[in-house]
Amino acid sequence: MDEFIKRVRPGILIVLFFAVMFVLGCEQSNSLNTEYGTILGPRGSDSLNGTKYFSELFEAQGATVNRSSVIDPKLDQYNTLVWFPDDDSPPSDVAVLRLNEWLESGYRRTLIYVAGGNRTTEDYLRAAIEKISADQKEEYLRRISEEMIRDQKFRARDRQTFLKPIECDHWYEVTERRVGKKKAVSGKLLPSGKTYPDMELDFAYEVQPLKEWDPEVLLQAADEAFVYKLSNRAARENQSELILVSQGAILLNYSLVDEDKQALASALVRRCETSRGVLFLESGSDGIEVRESVVSNHSSWSWIAQPPLCYIVPHVLFLGVLFCFAYFPIFGRPKRVKLRNTSTFRSHINATAELLSRSNQPNRAVNTIRDYQRAVASDANRNKTD
Repeated sequence: MDEFIKRVRPGILIVLFFAVMFVLGCEQSNSLNTEYGTILGPRGSDSLNGTKYFSELFEAQGATVNRSSVIDPKLDQYNTLVWFPDDDSPPSDVAVLRLNEWLESGYRRTLIYVAGGNRTTEDYLRAAIEKISADQKEEYLRRISEEMIRDQKFRARDRQTFLKPIECDHWYEVTERRVGKKKAVSGKLLPSGKTYPDMELDFAYEVQPLKEWDPEVLLQAADEAFVYKLSNRAARENQSELILVSQGAILLNYSLVDEDKQALASALVRRCETSRGVLFLESGSDGIEVRESVVSNHSSWSWIAQPPLCYIVPHVLFLGVLFCFAYFPIFGRPKRVKLRNTSTFRSHINATAELLSRSNQPNRAVNTIRDYQRAVASDANRNKTD
């Protein structure tokens, strides 16, 4: 058994080595992580457009931060919800209605909703292009162009979506007015008299809160508001509020490297009640699922498709296939045969005895043995005489 383990161990190391090289080789070394609106996961925690640093501001205030990819009754356990929906899909009517119910049914609840899906990828590329070599600038310029085209396409689609007739109690609409860049940030959210005159923000189309929600401006850049407090009658009675952020880029990982934007995000965090924890909602391009029950109706194997198992299981399966090919080949593993010494005299005796037994002549066998004994005895006597 020990010998088998010694033989297997080097093989396992070789298999693991090539598997790791294969996995690493699948990821380009020069790829830029730009996944939007996620806290954890292999592509979320270090993403330019992630929300990990924003969640850490809540943790610094002593809050417990969790994450969810569904809207279900578990929301009632929390005082504060934070949602950075992917700009590919505006919130559905069902999601908006469910969150409105959550706001109106609890005391001192806060929903931070980031509209517009503004990203920091283009800002990062423009800042990095000044520090890279000349042969890389062409690639960075190409990426900047791709980001500008992507933003224009999604913003145009979002604007068309929100300009449709509103069938439920949505919170805002996207107007046709283009805003552009605005400078000098101020507002009620900041300490008295505090402003940031050098901070410049780049706006696309104007996000206009609906009057039914009695909007109140909390932050603005010049004359353009980008953080609103919204509340209807039922929410006001419970001292609950919806904070609408139309310039969500200031809350993403790359932006929070800047101390001034950290101060804006911290002021927003201090406004929230966090005694019962904070829940970050994460939704991809397919939107967010809304459930009436905590129990999922999916099959018993649906947990495999949920993070982090959806990232772990494929790699484990790949390593298992490699192991099977290495140690269970189709035609079997070669057998190790112990070599026999052909010069052993005992083997000659056994072979002679076997031949004599096949002759079926016992007397002949006895005579042969006697002749052998006489020959051996005569050789021994001759050696003594000499």
